[in-house]
Order: sequence, then structure tokens, then C-alpha cells
Amino acid sequence: MKRRRQGAAVAPEDTNDYEGALEMPVPSAPVEGETGVDAAYRMVDEAVARERVRIARELHDGLAADLATSVALFKYYFESAARTEEGPQVLRNIHEILENLLSNTRNTLRAMRPRRLETSSLVDELRKTADDFARLYGIRVELWWGGREEELTQGQREVAFHIVREALTNVRRHSGAGMCRVRLAFAAKPFLIEVTDEGKGFEGSHPSGYGLVGMRERAAGIGGRLEVVTTPGRGTTVFLFGPEPAGLS
Repeated sequence: MKRRRQGAAVAPEDTNDYEGALEMPVPSAPVEGETGVDAAYRMVDEAVARERVRIARELHDGLAADLATSVALFKYYFESAARTEEGPQVLRNIHEILENLLSNTRNTLRAMRPRRLETSSLVDELRKTADDFARLYGIRVELWWGGREEELTQGQREVAFHIVREALTNVRRHSGAGMCRVRLAFAAKPFLIEVTDEGKGFEGSHPSGYGLVGMRERAAGIGGRLEVVTTPGRGTTVFLFGPEPAGLS
């Protein structure tokens, strides 16, 4: 008698109830006759809406996906596996998924706490982040910089820090790489920051998942831009270009 292969298909999800929550709102045009205070309130409301969508996408791609897998495995266990020798392994798999889910949820909550460089050095903070990745996840991060970080404004350093950290998180979650490189070209005009891995890469010439939407918005917020180059099986590079210097096109 053939053994049934362990596995459980996740039922297609009905996204009608929340599909709109995953759509990034389009910035509104200035309203004729609105005051500066009204415009400020409008922009704050839009920023809050964008952050809600970002969190919704994180929950959908991470928490909801893992819970759906766990529910499917529980269903498979109760309907079939409980009566076979596969049963204990199915429960162990579910336990591992839920443990990872709890850890990722805690990490997300920590990441939502405001973290500012304040008087800290961007390079020093990234060194600490690199040390954490090596110690906690076994991922070696090679850090190189050229020029003085004081070439960047405080706001630009804040954005650079958050984008590099998010890019490294993507390396940890998705690439499967054991090493990546961070290059900080402070003296370039505009400044350039690269995060490169030699992991799995992914499909698509215009990737929009994996937190890239939020990274692009951060880059645009300082007048810069974010570009991603990826090749399946060969890795991914995230480029952050600073704003063009005044007088240059």
C-alpha cells in the first residue's frame, strides 16, 4: 500500500473583504483654495493611509500566509495524518511554523518602534546591524564606505539606515544567501548605497513586494530613488540613489 505524501493544499482565499486594504492610495492633488494647514492635515492623513497599507501587506504576506498553512496542516492532520505514522511529524511541522510566526510577529512589533540615529553614526549603526546578522542569523555582512557620511543630511542618513536594514531583512527572509555586501558611497554625486546578495533572486522586472514599496517611498521622500536589479538564481542588488545635486539634471 502506498503511503500518502504529507502535504495539505491551502484553500483559495476570498480576498473580497480586504483586497482594497492592500492597494496603496494615490496621493491627492492640492485642493484649490485650501490653506497651508489644510494641506498639512491632508498630507498627514495620506501618510497614515499609506502606513496602514504597508502594515496590511506585511500581515497578508507574513502572518496570514503562515496561519493559512498551519490551518491547512491541522485539517490534514485531523482528516488523515492522525491515523498514520506521519501524524507526529505533521504536528512538529505545525509547531515549527507557529514558533517562527511568533518570532516574526515579535520582530515586526519591535521594528514598528521608532528608531532614530540621533547623534549616532550611520556607519556605526550599520556595523552593529552587521554584527547582529552574523550572530543571530549566520549571515555575514561585508560593509564598505567611501567619503564622509556628513556629506548626507540627518534626514538622508535616517532614510539610508532604514532602507539598508529593510534590504538586509529581505536577504534574511527570502534570499537564502549566507553573505551580502553593503556599499556606502557618500562622496558620489548623488550619493549611492548598494545592498547586494548572491541568493535566489526573484522574477519580475519591476518587483513590488518584499517591503520594496515602503523603501521606494522612503527614497522618494528625500528626493532620491530606489532601484532593484534581480536575476533568479543569481541574487539581488538594491540601489538607493540620493537626490541630484542642485543645478544638475
